[in-house]
Amino acid sequence: MSGDAARWVLGGVILLAVAALFLAMVRTWRTRVRKQAQVVPPVPVPSDPGTTVGSWDGFSVATTRADQPLERIAAGGLGFRGRGGLTVHQTGVAMHLAGEPDRWIAAALLRGADRATAAIDRVVEPGGLVRLRWTATGAAGATDLDTYFRFPQDDAAALVALQELSTKHNHPHTAGEGTN
Repeated sequence: MSGDAARWVLGGVILLAVAALFLAMVRTWRTRVRKQAQVVPPVPVPSDPGTTVGSWDGFSVATTRADQPLERIAAGGLGFRGRGGLTVHQTGVAMHLAGEPDRWIAAALLRGADRATAAIDRVVEPGGLVRLRWTATGAAGATDLDTYFRFPQDDAAALVALQELSTKHNHPHTAGEGTN
């Protein structure tokens, strides 16, 4: 085999290996989403969620298993960073994620809110993220989660509203980085 032919064969083998690796990554991600859909089922916002306390727009950074900031939750649009926000009502929180239906977290499922600096692949100034701590209940049972938001304006008001809502329902604030 000539030198040019050997290079073409080697290039083809490398290209096939990269394609196989990419397909394995896609398959693994889809499997993860399917399994987590049982753990974190979507809960629609009720028709009457109660009085609105406040609403904030910004970015949804990530959702992870509680106290495991590198264990990404991929199901239900929670897996990717993007535009997002939340609306705090007297009875719970409506999470708004770009391209996904709004997700409801009843006040009884809130575990607290605090500040964080890092989540998965996002590191910001100290205390630059608002971490919402909540529990999802699905077919696999209850799973404690942390969802990180970045609000360009007035994140202190969002943090206070979330902390007050979780306190009203006898959920102590969990000690966390930069807790206010």
